[in-house]
Amino acid sequence: MTVEMVPSPRGQPITVAEYDALPTDTSQRYEIENGLLLVDARPAPPHSRAIQRLLVQLNGQLPSGWEAFAKIEAELSGKSPRRVPDVVVGPEEIDEQARIRSDQLALAIEVASSGESAVRDYSIKAGEYAANRIAHYWVIDLIDVGSVGLTIYTLDDGDYRITPRATGAVHMDEPFPLIIDLNALTGRRTS
Repeated sequence: MTVEMVPSPRGQPITVAEYDALPTDTSQRYEIENGLLLVDARPAPPHSRAIQRLLVQLNGQLPSGWEAFAKIEAELSGKSPRRVPDVVVGPEEIDEQARIRSDQLALAIEVASSGESAVRDYSIKAGEYAANRIAHYWVIDLIDVGSVGLTIYTLDDGDYRITPRATGAVHMDEPFPLIIDLNALTGRRTS
């Protein structure tokens, strides 16, 4: 996955208005990180497969009124006001909005499939999501597809409490009672 940080055409940090005025380009994923335009290639098939299968697992278990969405733009405060988490869980009515607000996010999920994305997901985005009071944040680690892992961040007094990396079928109570089968996120279909 290739990531490039690009200043705005005038050599200054990009504003939210400039970002929001960018033409739609589905060949790339755009975010604002620390004031700069982050241009990210679309995910490779294993990354995309994991997101699709995670959506199926989540949407099969979420309570009424909640839904998991892939690649929905999130509106945050701070120097990175536009992020695109791999998966978000929010109220169903966000499908009527241009983006999800941080106060609507029950859960943000990033899928780390390279060393570069892992650094960004485990560190940079964790700090940004905590600063935006997103109570639940997960990083699913696909770097070793033979041992897919999940690290859970839970907001506790303004900072994230980190649950050590888990593998296999993970049972959790927050933000909803869920069982996520990490092994089912990778590998080709068998039928």
